[in-house]
Amino acid sequence: MNSSSPTNLLISGIYYVLVGLMGFFSLFGVYVLIRYGKSIIFAFILAALYAIFFLQILAESYATLHTLLS
Repeated sequence: MNSSSPTNLLISGIYYVLVGLMGFFSLFGVYVLIRYGKSIIFAFILAALYAIFFLQILAESYATLHTLLS
């Protein structure tokens, strides 16, 4: 990724802030599920599945960002 352009740096910064916010809200959702939801085992399985999907979506979006800014 070409990080010399200020526009590319701004877009990358916004991307990382959005990913950080999504991660925070994901952790909050897992906390609510564990605290007020079903059993611990169900919450753990759901959190693990969500983590796998989240990482897959994150990898695809980062590849798309890399392609757009290159």
